[in-house]
Amino acid sequence: MAGFTRALGVRCNYCHVGADGAGLETYDFANDQKATKEKARAMLRMVAAINDDHLAKLAMRGTPPITVACATCHHGIAQPRPLQQVLLGAYDAGGFDSLAGAYRALRTRYYGAAAYDFGEVPLADVGSAIGRRGNLPDAARIHVLNTEVSPTSGFALRQAAAAQVALGDTAAAIASLERALTLNPNDGQAKRSIEALRKKP
Repeated sequence: MAGFTRALGVRCNYCHVGADGAGLETYDFANDQKATKEKARAMLRMVAAINDDHLAKLAMRGTPPITVACATCHHGIAQPRPLQQVLLGAYDAGGFDSLAGAYRALRTRYYGAAAYDFGEVPLADVGSAIGRRGNLPDAARIHVLNTEVSPTSGFALRQAAAAQVALGDTAAAIASLERALTLNPNDGQAKRSIEALRKKP
């Protein structure tokens, strides 16, 4: 049970009937009224099926063989959603400010853990998704946020520049690309992009 709680980042009362912080002797472990308990049973059946019915039948396996466990997907969070999905949900609920607040709160709580990927890719994905929806100003703000939390990422800066170009802010795009070139003077993509922007009338 301790392994389950660590894998999901929860306490025993997530699945079992009992008060948080109370002694385990007060818990009603036989009680099945919580939906999370039945979900846990379904998940355990799924894990067993993956390991016993699928992975075990592979012709070539490593040594020792890789097996799936709760932590394989959960990484210390109860709902194993990728960061992109969490942030898009926050954006849909309250716009950019909600997204930025959710990102910073999650980063403060989980940075350094395996729960979420706080590299430059998730925010870039979210910014691109919002851009495809047609909200170019918010897309650019998300990409700029990415450059703030990943200030040494040329990728984040190039993505921000592309969003700024789409928004029509050439000056901001050039500034982003100049920062990328400061980080890496051999960044060919940034060089080509900035040259093209400077040639525009």
